[in-house]
Amino acid sequence: MSKYLLEIGTEELPAKFSHSVLDQFKSLIEFELDKKLIKYEHIVVTSTPRRIVLLLEGLVDYAEDKIIERKGPKANSAYLNGCPTNAALGFANSLDIDVGELEIRNTEKGDFVFGKKIEKGLSTKISLSSIIPKLVKSLQGPRFMKWGAGNIKFSRPIRWIASIYNDEILDFEFDECDPKIKISNKTKSHRVINEVLEVQNPDDFFELLKRKRVIAIRKDRKEKIESLINQASKSLNLKPDLSEGLLNELTDLVEWPDLIIGKFSDEFLDLPVEVLSTVMKSHQRYVPLLLKNKSFSKLDLSSEKNISTTFCVISNGLEESNNIIAKGNEKVLRARFSDAKFFVESDKKVASIERNEKLKSVSYLKGLGNIFQRVERIEEVTKKILIFLNDKSLEEKKIIEAAKYCKNDLCSEIVFEFPELQGIMGGKYLKYEGFSEDVCLAVAEHYLPSFYKDALPSTKYGAIVSIADKVETLISIFISGKRPSGSSDPYALRRNLNGVIKIIWDYELHLPLDKLFNELIDFWEITFPNLNFSRETIFNDLNQFLVQRIVSHLEEISLSKELIKAVCSSDELSQKRVLNIVDLKNRIKSIMTFNEKDNFVEIQKVITRVSKLANKSDLSRDVLSTRDYVNTKLFEKDCELKVFEFIGELEKIFSEGYCNYLELLNLFEINVNTIEDLFDNEKGVLIMSENLKVRNNRLNLLSLIRNYSLKIADFTLLNS
Repeated sequence: MSKYLLEIGTEELPAKFSHSVLDQFKSLIEFELDKKLIKYEHIVVTSTPRRIVLLLEGLVDYAEDKIIERKGPKANSAYLNGCPTNAALGFANSLDIDVGELEIRNTEKGDFVFGKKIEKGLSTKISLSSIIPKLVKSLQGPRFMKWGAGNIKFSRPIRWIASIYNDEILDFEFDECDPKIKISNKTKSHRVINEVLEVQNPDDFFELLKRKRVIAIRKDRKEKIESLINQASKSLNLKPDLSEGLLNELTDLVEWPDLIIGKFSDEFLDLPVEVLSTVMKSHQRYVPLLLKNKSFSKLDLSSEKNISTTFCVISNGLEESNNIIAKGNEKVLRARFSDAKFFVESDKKVASIERNEKLKSVSYLKGLGNIFQRVERIEEVTKKILIFLNDKSLEEKKIIEAAKYCKNDLCSEIVFEFPELQGIMGGKYLKYEGFSEDVCLAVAEHYLPSFYKDALPSTKYGAIVSIADKVETLISIFISGKRPSGSSDPYALRRNLNGVIKIIWDYELHLPLDKLFNELIDFWEITFPNLNFSRETIFNDLNQFLVQRIVSHLEEISLSKELIKAVCSSDELSQKRVLNIVDLKNRIKSIMTFNEKDNFVEIQKVITRVSKLANKSDLSRDVLSTRDYVNTKLFEKDCELKVFEFIGELEKIFSEGYCNYLELLNLFEINVNTIEDLFDNEKGVLIMSENLKVRNNRLNLLSLIRNYSLKIADFTLLNS
C-alpha cells in the first residue's frame, strides 16, 4: 500500500480559514477518490498558520477496473439469420470485445444489442496529478486574494508545494502562481529557524517538522496549548478563562506553542471583569486567569473579586525571547486597559436620561427611524406582552423602565470601542446610577440568548425585555420587506426568533405570539403610514416563519421526526395549535411520559384505526361536542353507548378551558377496550351500515374520538 503527502506552504493564513479549510479539503478529496474508484485507508488533513497538509495512507497504486455497458444497434440490424452483420462487428470492435460477447435484450423500444467493456483502472499517481491542482484551486474562503501577476486566488500567497508519492516527487501542473512554484519534496521549518528541509517520504514528514519547531498536527498543537495553560493556572491556584473559540484561535495562530506569564497593574481592577476579559481575549488573544471560588455578579463595577492580575500568552516558538515578549505584551495591554478606563470614566459622567436622548442621533434601518424610536417600539411591545401574561408577581414599572433604557449603552464610548459589551455595560451603568437590580440585570441580559446553546436571561424581567427586543426586530424587518430567504438572513431573524421560542419554552410563558403579532402589526401601521405593506400577508408570513422556527427548535432538542410531525401536522387547525408553545411543550411531555407505558402501542393503534375510519365522515375536526351530531336513539348495541359516555368524559376535561393532557391520555388508556369493542365481531357493530343515518351516527362517534386525540397529536403519524 502506498502513501501520498501534499503540503501547500503559504504566508500566514487567517486563523478562521486555517481551521475551516480542513473539513472542506477532506470532503473534496474523498469525493474525487471515490469518483475515480481509488481505494484508501485513511485521510489526514491538518494545518498550521503557514501550511495545509494532506496525507493519504493505504492507497492502492491503481484504481479499480470499471465495467462500462453500452447499448448498440437494433437486434434485427445486428444479426441476419443468426449471423452477425457489419453493424454487430463494428459495435463489438468499438468496445474491443469479441462479437460473441454481445447479448440481445428486450427494451421498451424493441430488441437491442448490448456489450460490456472493461476499462482498466488508471494509475493512482496519474489520477492524483490531475486531482490535486483542481482541488487546491477549488478551495473557498472569505477574502481570497491574487498576488503578483498570477491568476490563482487563495487565502494568502502560496510560496511552496511539496508533493510526495512514497519516496518520489509527484509532479503536476501549477503554473498560475507568481512567482512560479516548482513542485518538490522540500518543506520549510518554523520561521524562526528558517531552514528548507528535504522530505524523504511521507512517514518522515511530521517528525522532521517537529524537530524544527513545527507541530503540524493541529490536534496535538491544541492539546499542548490547553495543557500549558492548565498547568500554569493550576500552579498559580487560578482558573483559566479559556473558551473553545479562543483555544481554536490560538491553535491556528502558532506552529510551536510556548507559554508566557504576564502581569498587569492592579489599578485596572476597578474596571468590570467583562471589560478586562474582552480586551484580553477578543483583542489581544491572551488568556485571563480568574480567582477560584469567585463571587461573580453581572452588575459588578469592579473586578477585584473576580480576576487575577496574572494572564497567559501563547507565543510562537521563541522561548529565548520570552522575557522581552512578556514585557511587550504587558505594555500593549496597559495601553488598551488605559483606553478602556478612560472610556468607562467618561461614560459614568453621562446620566441615563441624557444618554437616552442621544439615541435620537443613532440611525436604525432605512425607513425605520432612529434607535430612540426603536426603543419606543420595544416599550410598546413590552407593554403588550405584560397584558398577555397578566402576571401579578411582576413589577410592570420596572420592566418598562428596563425596556426604555435597554439600548442606552449604544451611545457609550466603551461599547463604541468594544461592541461585544453592549447590554452588559448598559446594566452596569444603570447600577452605578442607583437603578434597581431587577432593571439593571434585565438590561444586562436582554441580548440573551445570542446563539442556540447560549444562557437565557436569569429573571423574567430580562426574559420579557429580551422577547420585546427580538420581536421588534422581527416585525420591523418583515414590514420593511427584508425577511430571510434561503440561506440569506442578514438581520439574524432566525436566531432572534429561536431565542424568543427558547425563552418561552424554558420559562413556560403563556404568551400567544400570533395574537401578539396581530396587535403589533396594527401599531406598526399607525407608526409607519408611509410603508406600503399588506397587513394580512405580513401576519401570515410571520406565523409561517414562527411555525418553521418552532419545528427547528424541536429538532434541536432531539425529538424524533415522527413525533415532530405528529404534534405539528400540517392541517390548518394543528398549525394554529403549534403557535401555542407552552401547550405544545405540555403535549410533547405527555406523549413522552405515556410512551414509556407498555400499552402505549395499543393506544396508538386503536386511535389510528378510529382516525382512518373517521376520515370517511364529513364532521369537522374542530367539533368536540356530541350535541347535534350523535343521536343515541340510533344506537343498536351497548358498545355505542359506552363510547358515547367516554366522549362525555372527554368533554368534561375540556369544559374547564385548560386541558390536562396526561388526564386525557389516561382516559384513552382506560377506554381502549371500550373503543375496540365497537369493532368486535360479537359485541361490536358494522360501522359502514347500509342505513345511512346509522352509518353517519357511528362515523361521528369515531370522528369525535379522533378530534379529541388530535388535541394531543396526530397518532396516525406516530410509528407504533
